[in-house]
Amino acid sequence: MMKPVAVLSDNERFPLLEDLGFLKELRQDSSAPIFNFGSGDRLTSEKLEQVNAYAGRARAQQFWQKDSLPDWMPEFLCWCRATVPAYRSYQPEFLQMPSLRREQIAGRPWKYVSDECDPDDMLVYNTSGSTGAPMDVMFDAVSQACWIAQLEAILAADGISLEGGAGRVSICLVCNQESTLTYASLSTYLRGAGILKINLNPADWRKPEDRIDYLQKYDPEILTGDPFTFLTLAEMKPQIKPKALVSSAMTLQEGLRRRLEKQFGCPVYDIYSLTECRMIGVARQAGVYRLIRPDLYVEILHADKDEPMPIGERGEITVTGGINPFLPLIRYRTGDYGCLRHDGDVLYLYDLAGRAPVVFIGGDGSFVNNVDISRAMCEFMLAGFKLHQGRDHKVEFVGWGSAAEEDIRNVLTQIFGSSQLEVTIEAAASGEGKKVSYSSEFTEADIKK
Repeated sequence: MMKPVAVLSDNERFPLLEDLGFLKELRQDSSAPIFNFGSGDRLTSEKLEQVNAYAGRARAQQFWQKDSLPDWMPEFLCWCRATVPAYRSYQPEFLQMPSLRREQIAGRPWKYVSDECDPDDMLVYNTSGSTGAPMDVMFDAVSQACWIAQLEAILAADGISLEGGAGRVSICLVCNQESTLTYASLSTYLRGAGILKINLNPADWRKPEDRIDYLQKYDPEILTGDPFTFLTLAEMKPQIKPKALVSSAMTLQEGLRRRLEKQFGCPVYDIYSLTECRMIGVARQAGVYRLIRPDLYVEILHADKDEPMPIGERGEITVTGGINPFLPLIRYRTGDYGCLRHDGDVLYLYDLAGRAPVVFIGGDGSFVNNVDISRAMCEFMLAGFKLHQGRDHKVEFVGWGSAAEEDIRNVLTQIFGSSQLEVTIEAAASGEGKKVSYSSEFTEADIKK
């Protein structure tokens, strides 16, 4: 896969920050990882003002009432129908509008971009493919930066705030993958605070021990990651004091949450989010997610019809709204299922069934991240695939497309090591309607420590 090429200077990435000394320190530290990407928020004065305004609305947490639509909905729908090509043919009434699925956006993303967008403002992010095929999602600088404001709204409920400021690392995104983009960056919104994205894979560091040294030296205020990454981090035992751990991408099991809270001495949040719209809800107890986005309307739709399910009944979680002009969403089906309930002014999702952790084990007993599998499969002409691993370590792969079985087998051998492989490629037509799916007979307890 071709890696993104950085074409902006640091001054272009941070037009409002005059002193970039801390950024250079983070990159050039003797224990720093071998960063492979450059990142910056590109916030101008006008855009920073918009992020600050959004942060105020996020903190207010003023949601729609039961059996009613949000106050902002009519104006949003009118704007979508007037400026977004894919929505121009939509009926004016919300409940008459069809639902939207991931493959529709992936097939023609330009159709979901507002005519008002400036192409020079576009940022492109590739989804991890944790539960499906990776997809490019477009943002602008404002909608990209607002994820920090969403995070602050979550923390504020427990009286936690980000200190920010130059010379302080506020957020560290931690991964544990074969390969991923890594960078040191700054947040203009957090007054020049450091933002890191690191990979715990030793291959990304000059020395394995640098992973702990770097984390301990800069001691981020917040760590974000997925459950398996946090499990690896816990085994490394860094002496750090984060204010919170924020887990996403997969369901966080309660046993791991308790271990992390005890070991790091801070709350652990389980975030329900999508790259397409960022954060949706947060859980402090298993299976109950409090909605955190007043700008994102959530409804539960029937699996086969564009009809809302009665409150408390199970269906597909569907979202409308957001603040991204490059991808405004109307009735976007998330692919996840659950129930919705109102508790006074607070809304909750529960019985969420979506991205539960799938444990794959390599030939040496180590954890294999399915994100690495999804990214490797991007190289092949596949309409979809499914992969299953049994307790005998045998890996069964079925793909729909025109890829060569031997090429798939070679890639999976590199990822899994000495595992037995059974690869079958079928015509794309036979995979119509099938999505990427992962399954395994292993559990977290089987991972070699």
